[in-house]
Amino acid sequence: MTEKDLPALNIADLQSLLRRREVSPREVLDALRARIEDVDGEVDAYLSTNFEAATKEAEKANVDLPLGGVPIAIKDIISVAGEPCTCASKILRGYRALYDATVIRKLRAAGAIPFGKTNMDEFAMGSPIWTNSPWVRPRKIPVLS
Repeated sequence: MTEKDLPALNIADLQSLLRRREVSPREVLDALRARIEDVDGEVDAYLSTNFEAATKEAEKANVDLPLGGVPIAIKDIISVAGEPCTCASKILRGYRALYDATVIRKLRAAGAIPFGKTNMDEFAMGSPIWTNSPWVRPRKIPVLS
């Protein structure tokens, strides 16, 4: 398995590798960062990332927890303390969450490592948005039909 293979793994397979210590949380995070840097300029999937904080969490991750060491992206409508939370709206540009949402507290308790906020339609209102697929580049793919 190479670094390029890691971002394509599902959580169960990734967790299995982490528990067997065949890969470290830091290696997984580094592989995700490389993949995001490679394709996100075209697909615009992430509104923000914080690999510095995620790396600190990865260094002390307990891989024996249910989601131990698994990096996870969070929709930009969910609060992660200290991170931007714009709901993909220019009106909230610059706002940083003051607390972790309940789901984030539970994910962290299970060992997951939030590392970035993903794009969405503004305020999750269901308006049609367009994005690119990292597998079918550079064609535009409608998210909602």
